[in-house]
Amino acid sequence: MKKKYRFTILMLVILVIAVVTILVVHKNGDHFTLRYANNHFGDWVKEKPDNFKFTIEDESVVRAEKAYFDKDNIFCIDLVAVGKGRTVVDAKVGDDYPLAKTAVKVTSHNFIYEEFLLNFNGYVTVEYIILLCFAIIAAVMIFSYVECWKKAEFSYSMVAYGGFGLFLTAIDVYALYYMHTFDNFRFALYTMSETGYYFVIVATPLIILLSGLCAFSNLWLVRHEGFRGRNLLGIILSIISITGSFIVILGRHSSHALASIDVHDTFFLAMAYIASFLICIFLFIILTAFLSTRHYPKFDKDYVIILGCGIRKDGSLTPLLKGRVDAAIRFENEQFEKTGRHAKFVPSGGKGPDEVISESEAMTKYLLEQGIPEERILKEDKSINTWQNIKFSRDVIWNDAGGDKNTKAAFATTNYHIFRGYTLSHEHGLLNEGISAKTKWYFFPNAFLREFAGIMVARRRHLFGLAILIFVISAIIHMALI
Repeated sequence: MKKKYRFTILMLVILVIAVVTILVVHKNGDHFTLRYANNHFGDWVKEKPDNFKFTIEDESVVRAEKAYFDKDNIFCIDLVAVGKGRTVVDAKVGDDYPLAKTAVKVTSHNFIYEEFLLNFNGYVTVEYIILLCFAIIAAVMIFSYVECWKKAEFSYSMVAYGGFGLFLTAIDVYALYYMHTFDNFRFALYTMSETGYYFVIVATPLIILLSGLCAFSNLWLVRHEGFRGRNLLGIILSIISITGSFIVILGRHSSHALASIDVHDTFFLAMAYIASFLICIFLFIILTAFLSTRHYPKFDKDYVIILGCGIRKDGSLTPLLKGRVDAAIRFENEQFEKTGRHAKFVPSGGKGPDEVISESEAMTKYLLEQGIPEERILKEDKSINTWQNIKFSRDVIWNDAGGDKNTKAAFATTNYHIFRGYTLSHEHGLLNEGISAKTKWYFFPNAFLREFAGIMVARRRHLFGLAILIFVISAIIHMALI
């Protein structure tokens, strides 16, 4: 089933579940049972139930059908809706021990609910329905992620599937763990609103571990490549990540000492959701990028694009660029050995201001030295960045193929750059698979983080919009529960 139909059907199923739940709850919503735990008063209360007394402020809104002790030794009052409005049920133990004053509302549809705790007839069922819907959505998201992996459709959408599926799973696991402690709907919603905060706490050790590895690789990189700002990106992002996590954790923790506890708590819970969102995105970018480097293209390619990077002052290839060209040649040779089918090479890269020739020309010379016939080389020498590499190479391929947009291609680049190549190929409508060239271990983390930063910048509008939406929704939900 195509993903667009799958998600349409999913939304329809969720909508049907929601509508049926609402109808069932409303149909039985004209009755409600108030429950009062009496553990503080001892068994003598149960032995003398007349000690429990209650009054209803306005009996034109609700009336009591019966009062009794249930099997758990809890005093219950069954209420039935009489008319629209709000009233208070005042329960006492004897004349000297006030138990609780409970505000009850009845809607125009004769639906009763407990005002502060948001309890209503069937609220436990609604809790499970919400978690079931989350579980269904999470399962579809994870399934879509695995499907993209198997089809080599490495993209931003794939990252979103995984990240969203992970977060919904975290909400379900956390809520189900505490489900036995829920005695009201308000507490259930509040617990869900805290998921982001506890997600950050659980993820912080992993963040510290990854940050430590990035910092170590950066130090090694500086030792071998020199002290330059771009070689410190891993250390900088590590400090930002760890600091951000601790600000969220300590900021929420300190809310209990402030007078403005409600607003302060809401702010940091909302920030925790944003932090959780970014953590999920980051984790699945790492996983997706790793999987993209492990995928090896099928031997059915008509073209192999070689993505350019800097060349030496004499016009020869740097080890990094040579690794990309060698990987492309190796793949093409393997394809010919297995299928007897040759592919054309598209070395892509223009001439930089400090380069004597274009990157495409430098790669072409190397390809010719390796015995690749000139007629199987199509130069693309206008591009100045990866986005243009893919776009201009696509145009060269389609022009050579006579306008056939279904031609199959692969692109060769360094392992940290593979995921970026996939995303841009999808963006430009090119049927592409990546060929991964290795690089030094200490170079990879910093280079990948540069790619991650580039992805975040490229998608800044989407990410900023989602972050604002997450912040607003989580803040509204939490404020409504205060």
